[in-house]
Amino acid sequence: MRQSHSVFVTVVASVAAWVGACALISAPALANTPPKNIALISAVGDQFSVVRQKQTVGTNFIDNHTRQTVTVPDQGVNYAVLRGLDRALAIEHPQSNRVFLTLAPEETPTTVLPQDREAYVYKRAVSLIESMPQRKDWDQIVLVTPKWLLSARSGMGSKLTGVGLYVQPLEGGSISVDGSNFESEIGLSLGDDVETPNKDQVRSKTYLAPFFYATVTTLDAKTMKVITQESRHDFRKIYDPESTAIDVQKSIPADKLAGMIDRFMETAAFRSMTKQSSSVEIGPVRTLPDAPKK
Repeated sequence: MRQSHSVFVTVVASVAAWVGACALISAPALANTPPKNIALISAVGDQFSVVRQKQTVGTNFIDNHTRQTVTVPDQGVNYAVLRGLDRALAIEHPQSNRVFLTLAPEETPTTVLPQDREAYVYKRAVSLIESMPQRKDWDQIVLVTPKWLLSARSGMGSKLTGVGLYVQPLEGGSISVDGSNFESEIGLSLGDDVETPNKDQVRSKTYLAPFFYATVTTLDAKTMKVITQESRHDFRKIYDPESTAIDVQKSIPADKLAGMIDRFMETAAFRSMTKQSSSVEIGPVRTLPDAPKK
C-alpha cells in the first residue's frame, strides 16, 4: 500500500469550529485526571442510498422497492458523523483530546454486495487502524461503520444499509391478481407517526425517512479489543401536509431536504454515543401511557 495514498484522511479544517463550540458546554475534569486521547473514525463512506417503495401486482415479487445509490461529494456523510461524535464526546469526556479520521471515499467498496459491505468495511478499517503508528498515543477508538439490515421494520423498507433516504409514496397497499389488498400494513393502517418539517407530530401513510444504519464500536487503542459495540437503526419520518406535490418525494425542496438529512445524520451519530441500549430505533417522540398499577 502506498503511503502517499493512505485511505485515512485527517479532518482538519472543520475541527477547530467544532471544538470551539464544544468548549461552551465543557465541564471541568477531575483534578489530576489525565485527559483521554480518543480517535473518532467514520468509515461510513460516501454512498447514500435512495430506496423507494413501489406498487406491485401479485405476491411473487423479489423486491418491491427501487434502489439508487448516489455519491455524496466532499466527505459530507463522514463529516456529519464526526460532528455528531464530537458533540457527544464533548459532553461525555469534555477534557479529552480528540483526533478525527475518515475512510477516504475513493476506497469505499462499490462492488461488494450490500449484505457483505458491513463485514468488509469493518474488517478493513480495523486492519488499517492496527497498522497506524499514532495508535500508540491513543487510549480509545470510536469506529463507525455501515450496518446492513435484511428485514423491514417500523415502516422502513428491507435491505437498507448505511445512510440514505427511504421514500414511502403509497397511499394504499399492493394489489394481488384477484384484486384483494394483501399489504394491510400500508393499506389498512391510519398511517405512521411522522413529523412535519417543523417537527409537529402528525400521522401519514406517505413520508420521506432519512435513515442511519450503523455499527458503533469502541476499541481499546493499545490492544484493539472491543470495549462496546452497538447497532444503530435510526430514522426520522417526515411529511409536509402543506405541500401540494402529488409525489411525496417532491414535497420538500431538494436543498431544504439535504439540510434536514445532514442535521439528522449528525444527531444520529450524537445519539449513538449516549446512554442507549443496543439495536436502537429512533422515530418521532411520543408520549407513553403510565404503567399499570400492580
